Amino acid sequence: MSDLQILLIALGAAFILGVVLYNVWQERSARKKAEKDFGSAIGDALFARNVDGAERREPTIGGMPPSDIVEAVESTPQRIEPAALEAPGGPAAEISSRIDTVAVILADDPVMREQLDPLLDALQSHTTPVHVEGIVDEQWHPIESSPRRSWRELRVGLQLASRSGPLPESEIERFNQAIAEFAASANAVSQREAPATAAARARELDNFCAEADIEVAVNVIGRSGLTFATNRVKQLALESGFSETASGELVHYAGNGPPDFVIRRFNDPAGRPNPAYYAGITFALDLPQVEDPPRSLERMVKLAESFAKDLGGELVDDARRPLTEAGIANLRRSLEKIAGDMQSQGIPAGSPLARRLFT
Repeated sequence: MSDLQILLIALGAAFILGVVLYNVWQERSARKKAEKDFGSAIGDALFARNVDGAERREPTIGGMPPSDIVEAVESTPQRIEPAALEAPGGPAAEISSRIDTVAVILADDPVMREQLDPLLDALQSHTTPVHVEGIVDEQWHPIESSPRRSWRELRVGLQLASRSGPLPESEIERFNQAIAEFAASANAVSQREAPATAAARARELDNFCAEADIEVAVNVIGRSGLTFATNRVKQLALESGFSETASGELVHYAGNGPPDFVIRRFNDPAGRPNPAYYAGITFALDLPQVEDPPRSLERMVKLAESFAKDLGGELVDDARRPLTEAGIANLRRSLEKIAGDMQSQGIPAGSPLARRLFT
């Protein structure tokens, strides 16, 4: 090996050593600057107290108190400011803290739609609906219909209750864990509601559902045991604006909106309905699903009276007692009270929130 080659090798080794030492010096300088800017090193964000022993105060989502939020700093030393969580919902936004536990994810680099697939797969196991939205032009949009394919701000809502009951705390914890793991993989930060707090809200929501989940029914039966021919009932229904579904259900719609009320068989005393005849018919209104319950009740009673007249029947309650004007007035008062309670809770009857909750 010549002297020139040895000299070149030595110079190369010296250069590499210089680069390594420079990088080490840069790293130490950056660490010192970070400690100066941010204070002491960041510990586990889920601990209740910081390194100085002072009580830790959590950021908030909407109007929730600080203690109701779990913050996870998965990869970067920054906090999610409350203002970042208060973007208004767009026209298609579905998530609501009234019926959902909401997690927010903030990323330095935009999260592509394809990157969300592992999270969406993990969320499919939940027993109630889950929605994912991203901010576009300072408004929340469902990712399925979003005009963009990447987002720096995302929120995920897990519905806390349904007609099947409230979510248990264990399922909420599993939801939070999926959010935390995804945020860590995306080099992002997230905030989630504390599972115990969300579970308590789920139970309160379920109690509300139990009180508001009312079906108002008016029955028409034939006098002296008279039955109604199925074809005749369907003919009257179609002439009166009802539609027959693929399953044979007769549904009345409020204009172009959702179902108003339905017609179904009244309890058959024999226990085995004859498909050619009705022992009686029931007009039923699912209160939480109807936009204007008092008006729907008025329409339903008028049609029931018309059917009774045409079929030779009479209006009765579920115990087969004649349904009088006083009885109908009692139904109306009860219905108006429940509809008012739903309105005061911010979940009006017939609203998208009510239809989602009462399923």
